[in-house]
Amino acid sequence: MAAGTSTNGSGRKVPGRVGDGPITGSGSYVDGDVGGCGATGDGDIMMRFLPCYQAVENLRLGMSPKAAAEDAVRRMLRKYPEVQSGIVVVDKNGNHGGAGSNWIFTYAYRGATMNETAVVSVTPLDGSSELK
Repeated sequence: MAAGTSTNGSGRKVPGRVGDGPITGSGSYVDGDVGGCGATGDGDIMMRFLPCYQAVENLRLGMSPKAAAEDAVRRMLRKYPEVQSGIVVVDKNGNHGGAGSNWIFTYAYRGATMNETAVVSVTPLDGSSELK
């Protein structure tokens, strides 16, 4: 199992700033015994919370991939209700789930026995009313 990430930068980025992509646990994280995660969104906020690390640790605690993703996103929403985020979590058995905030997040997957790629649209978690 492996994780990778890329970045397109940010219009408000300070020259020389390191984004969330290369920060382990922020843009991606894998523990081959448990599962992995990939993320996109407001990198400056996501670096503070390491949502991928949190999601994989949530898997270790027995959460489903969807519940693990939702918990990691809610942790950011509690402090930053405006954060735009999207994370995808996959457990070691290939089960997957996603969560996001303040935008409709989509991801795609294709398993070894599938003939076509499936696209999943993730409804954003409500950052203002659900957490108060």
